[in-house]
Amino acid sequence: MKYLYKFTPELILLIYIGLFLGFKDIDQRWDRAINSDGKGYYAYLPAIFIYHDLQYKFVENYEWQYYPENRSVFKEFRQPAGNGVANKCFPGLAILWLPFFLIGHLLAWLEIFPRDGYSFPYQMMIAISALWFLWKGARWLQQLLVRTGSTEKIAAFVTLTVTLGTNLIFFTIVEGSMTHVYSFALITLFALTTWKMFHEYRSKWFVRALLIYTLIILIRPTNALIILLVPFMAGSVEALKITFKRVTGDRLALIRGAIQALILLSVPFILWYLQTGKPIVYTYGDEKMDFFRPHMFNILFSYNRGWFVYTPIAFISLFGFIGLYRRNRMQFVSLLGFLFLFTYVLSCWWIWYYASKCGQRTFIDLYVVVGLLIMFLYESLDKIAWKRVLSAMFVVLIGLNIFQFWQHTRWIYPPNTITSEIFRDSFFSLHQTARVYLPAESISGQKSFTNDMESDQGLLWMNPLTRNDTVFHGGKWSSKTNPKIPYSIGLEVKMDTFFTTQNRLVRIEAWVLSQKILPEASLVVDFQADGKSLSYNSFLIEKFVPADEWTKVEAAFYVPENMPDNGVAKIYFYNPSKHYNFYVDDLRIDFISLKDEPDFHKIEGILLPNQVMEN
Repeated sequence: MKYLYKFTPELILLIYIGLFLGFKDIDQRWDRAINSDGKGYYAYLPAIFIYHDLQYKFVENYEWQYYPENRSVFKEFRQPAGNGVANKCFPGLAILWLPFFLIGHLLAWLEIFPRDGYSFPYQMMIAISALWFLWKGARWLQQLLVRTGSTEKIAAFVTLTVTLGTNLIFFTIVEGSMTHVYSFALITLFALTTWKMFHEYRSKWFVRALLIYTLIILIRPTNALIILLVPFMAGSVEALKITFKRVTGDRLALIRGAIQALILLSVPFILWYLQTGKPIVYTYGDEKMDFFRPHMFNILFSYNRGWFVYTPIAFISLFGFIGLYRRNRMQFVSLLGFLFLFTYVLSCWWIWYYASKCGQRTFIDLYVVVGLLIMFLYESLDKIAWKRVLSAMFVVLIGLNIFQFWQHTRWIYPPNTITSEIFRDSFFSLHQTARVYLPAESISGQKSFTNDMESDQGLLWMNPLTRNDTVFHGGKWSSKTNPKIPYSIGLEVKMDTFFTTQNRLVRIEAWVLSQKILPEASLVVDFQADGKSLSYNSFLIEKFVPADEWTKVEAAFYVPENMPDNGVAKIYFYNPSKHYNFYVDDLRIDFISLKDEPDFHKIEGILLPNQVMEN
């Protein structure tokens, strides 16, 4: 068994490969390996080696050819600056990806794929790179734990806990072109190499540590703060002094390390100059740090991606400071100070939740610290029984994390702002729900219409002949759509007196039942004027409605700004199926006036109207 512990990273890799095969489909336009911010980090490689174009004019071509036509996953990374545009992202990941990119380029040539940087071989190699760095990070973490005093058994279990019980899974498999799995691996390697420099001194450890540190900065500059881990890895002031004397006395090591670091650090300056004609460019535009407005509580405890809420293992790891305090006061102070400062700096970013999915992503880079703290926590427990209880707790949380990973891959947790209500609704849910979460403080007025289908409610309501008394949710009647009449009972009404502000939306609630999952069944909101459609909006409900089960659906649309006073809204459900019935009951339609404030002009989850059609 002791021999098998050494192969824990390989076991973890096999589990990740299984999850990748089960949940990732890079051949789908919306699920490519190169996605999100990864498009910017990766773009340096095709720009330099294929297109010879550091103005990135090829972006529209690959977006059209490989990604959804509706641009739902489009990522703009080009920032106008100087005499051109600069890539918003730092080039560190492109350096790490270079060998994988070249292999993908060779495979594209051998297998007759387009050699354009974005065809299947390139996508696959970026996915493989994430898995490779995950495996290396796990191996380096386990080695570090053993070197710092852990048994092989505890080191193996802690490594398993960190890699399977955190959102590292999501940002390796689903968003493996983001920086985090690579930063996790490199920061872990930096910690391991630094430990060797202090406790097994050889000049090569200093040179390697400096090289790794430079790469870490080039991937994510804020991670330069990990230099503050050095006193912790030293373990004592005496070790710091001794190693400092050794390093400063080894001129060859200093020169080698400095040359390597300067060559790497020159890369972004050269690229900025080639792109814009300026050697220094701030590529993030209006996105900035505000050190006078930290959000430390939110970044840790908010339902909206708070680290401890979605990664409770990280919170439990903090109790490891008890064991660290007993072991080494200097390490206790240095590590606690580092975590505080790191959290403070991250919380000062203008969008403190970092548009994360599956919890707060920025702390993934520091999961080596979480692993060390868990080790100290085990060390602080004297009784075997307590250690078993802790292990059992971690096993449960690993299961919860994998379940939540599955939920996020199925969009059960929405990509927009998550409130406590959304969190509670999603926590144990197995299905994605169509819900509208509208802040109560945003509403200044409301006009509502309801139809329980129990009677013909007059001229405002279309398609009364679809009323039937065979299947129903409440009462004894519902609206049945079928090949004969595919349109449900719906509302057709002038909106001239409904609103008190120009910030307007329509919210629809209904109970629906589908005899089979119907891929094209939809809720339609058609804004018209003078008998012509100005904005036709269709909300597909396939993924929200299981077969043969009454399900509540909600959706909301902003009213187009250019709707005239005599504008008409036609709202109904449409069932194009030639074989299956679709039922609607207890329909409610709200015409809502929102306060005319910036925060309420684009509420997440409220659908923007389609562009005005040409007459």
